[in-house]
Amino acid sequence: MKNIFILSVTTASLLTSVNAIEMTDYKVVDSFYQDSYLNGNLNIDSGNQDQTSYNLHLNANAEVVKSTLPYSFDLKFDGNSDFSQGPNDTDDSVDSYDTTATGHFDKYINNDNKFFLYGSGDLGYRKGADADDADDPFVKVGAGAGYGRVYDATPLAKALRIVEDLLKYKLIKNDLSDKAYISLASVIDKEDEYKSKYGLTEYKKYWYEDMEKVFKKSGVLKKDSLGAFGIVRINEILDIERVSTRTHGWKVRGGFGKILSNYDGESEDATVDAEFEYGLPIGHESQYTENLRMSKLLDSDTDTKFSLTNTMSYTYELSDRIDWENNWLLSYQQNDVADDFLSNNFSTGFRYYIANRISFDTTFSVSKINSGPGEEEDWNKNLFAGVTYRLK
Repeated sequence: MKNIFILSVTTASLLTSVNAIEMTDYKVVDSFYQDSYLNGNLNIDSGNQDQTSYNLHLNANAEVVKSTLPYSFDLKFDGNSDFSQGPNDTDDSVDSYDTTATGHFDKYINNDNKFFLYGSGDLGYRKGADADDADDPFVKVGAGAGYGRVYDATPLAKALRIVEDLLKYKLIKNDLSDKAYISLASVIDKEDEYKSKYGLTEYKKYWYEDMEKVFKKSGVLKKDSLGAFGIVRINEILDIERVSTRTHGWKVRGGFGKILSNYDGESEDATVDAEFEYGLPIGHESQYTENLRMSKLLDSDTDTKFSLTNTMSYTYELSDRIDWENNWLLSYQQNDVADDFLSNNFSTGFRYYIANRISFDTTFSVSKINSGPGEEEDWNKNLFAGVTYRLK
């Protein structure tokens, strides 16, 4: 699996277009982006059985990231729900859910790009399929210090796609300079400012005009303006097509936490925490991200002594409408009395964007629990096909 991942990264880097500007050149500190998705999978069986059986899985996830020179914050949410009923008369309908939310607030010291103080929060709420009621909520707060900054380069990825399209239809004579690319990306990045200043019904007129000014200043227009066709193409790229998120840079955090409420309703523990966040665009079509979280419990009221989660992802844009997505989730938990717990989940799949907000997904995943009471001898394999609706 490791060799396959290395090969995919190498191949993607060789296939990327050769432009002078790199994603890492875009270091605009003031940025904002949000992603939110809703997807589901439904299976229904009937006939030759006592009753109709079904299995419904719903997933919702969202991410909001705001960055400024003096501070930045992020909020991530993930929720899963399952509803099922067996084929026998004695099979009752059951439901379960598991939701988590994490957030950070980073305050940079002296408004620079290096050292910062942070506060964090974690929330969790869940109910097992066999349980009558939900567990008590999980609540954790933390604080500490950190170093580094992660930049959002998605506006530059959008600018590159716009220029590529305008060159394709011969609406501009030449490629943009690096400086002009940064200027165009900065205008794209300020969409919310245009909405606030001109309103939802009028802002695009001024937004597109300022984009056009960048092309005029660069001297690449074949005519006096982009014309109606050029504006329509820009609108389709920004409103209909989907450009996956691009980030670069890194952050490390270290500090202390306090579990105010655990799922069992009893344990309240102090923790020593560490986190590492990393983003790297590979060429113009690929994105690699990693998020590592570690927590050591002090004088624990529970059996758990140490926990670690590491999430790696790699996305490659095969075309303007098709993304190839790969993920690896590693979870480890060290226990004092019970067996240690280790699980791995690998997934790879394709996301075809029918429209900006709707995509058809096909994902193959393999997972395995290597230790603990739920240890599995073989890898679990799953093929998922469904539709995802992008809320934001």
